[in-house]
Amino acid sequence: MATTPFTSPRPAEYAPIPTPLKRRDLKDRQIPPGPRSPLLTLQFQKDTPGFLRSARDQFGDLTSFFLGGQLFYGAFAPEMVHEVTVSKQHSFIKGVGFERMRKVLGTGLLTNEEPIHLRHRRLMQSPFHISKISSYAETMLLLTEKHISNWQNTDEIELGPEMMSLTFDIVAEILFGADISEDTQRVQKSMHIAIDRIERTMLPGLDRMDAWPIPYFRKFQSAADDLNDVASKIIRNRLAQGIKRDDLLGILLEAQTPEGERLSESEVSDETLTLILSGHETTANVLTWVFSYLSENPQYWSELAAEADEVLSHRGKEDFALQLLRAPLSSAIFNEVLRLCPPVWVAPRRALEDVELAGRFVPKGAHVLVSQFVTHRDSRYFQDPDDFKPERWQGEFEKSLPRGAFFPFGAGTRKCLGDQFALLEGRIIILEIARRFRLQLKSGFPKAQPRATYRPKGSVAMRVSAARS
Repeated sequence: MATTPFTSPRPAEYAPIPTPLKRRDLKDRQIPPGPRSPLLTLQFQKDTPGFLRSARDQFGDLTSFFLGGQLFYGAFAPEMVHEVTVSKQHSFIKGVGFERMRKVLGTGLLTNEEPIHLRHRRLMQSPFHISKISSYAETMLLLTEKHISNWQNTDEIELGPEMMSLTFDIVAEILFGADISEDTQRVQKSMHIAIDRIERTMLPGLDRMDAWPIPYFRKFQSAADDLNDVASKIIRNRLAQGIKRDDLLGILLEAQTPEGERLSESEVSDETLTLILSGHETTANVLTWVFSYLSENPQYWSELAAEADEVLSHRGKEDFALQLLRAPLSSAIFNEVLRLCPPVWVAPRRALEDVELAGRFVPKGAHVLVSQFVTHRDSRYFQDPDDFKPERWQGEFEKSLPRGAFFPFGAGTRKCLGDQFALLEGRIIILEIARRFRLQLKSGFPKAQPRATYRPKGSVAMRVSAARS
């Protein structure tokens, strides 16, 4: 029977996982204050972003707590974030949840550890270079036009699935040269199951639930295997057709290191699946939040439409992508939503050695959580941190922030490889929709459903009307 990511062992090349620290190991050590409720695990599971923010507000930038009997630190100051993700990143490995995620994505960039991660990243960089990404703008716009043209014949849409479908088509066409629209619903269903199970079983010891004879947990493996099958099918079809293209899939299949080493077919499949999921699901979530905020703040629609007319007048010109990335209002709105609803909202790590964060001691073996959700709401850097204020991003505001204060795409060598791809795609979809339509929430502002990504709960029903009716 073929090995799938779900059944594959942890690669031997990875650094050994350090022994976790338990209360009995800390008798002679001082640790930062933090929540100590006997119901702590339930509180953490019920509302993890809220739990982490409350811990920061009550106990400060470095706090500690115990989950599954193991020591966790929350590190929330920008300086600490920068050290964990950039300047001292080699003192850490991926933390809780990533071993669970590896059962779905295998050794893809999102879950990979060194030294495999850096080798894959170098092999995959060229399709995401800004000069190459600029050439994708026209395809992104054509696919957006085609998709939303169907909205002219309806007065209501389910925005979440619409954005998922659109971003799925864009990633499939540009990065893999494939029309896999027939798999859209299959991917979304399996992805929803996999992300849900990862989140619910991410804490230490909960992986044992995989073996329980309960259909709810057994669906985790079937969903993971289903997603792996979609990625494998893309590769099989490309190899069968014998097509040579310089898209991401072509590069993955042909790439080799100076020593002549190539990616195996399973590694190509893992990276394909990672890019399908991280390249469309995260962007779709952000866009669903964008239009939810615009529905609540309709004063931005007319200015967005005017910006769309101006920027899209450069279509076909050499500076089209640059104009898109510099569009001031859509850029500000996208940044503000990335701040409030970061698609990746927590970044778990494990300390491989004793390390200091902003001068505070963190012992080897401790779990360390940095959180975009929490740090992006630091009132020292973001006035009225819970309010939607795109205007805050005008001028030199972003450059004025300390390193680590705003990191929606991560940082260091772990920074999302496709950040510029997502920024360009997001601008195009926002502007093209604003040019043609107005969207209004049918019911209240969607609640968050933070799983492995920060998702809006439900399908987010919207009323659709023409932009200039």
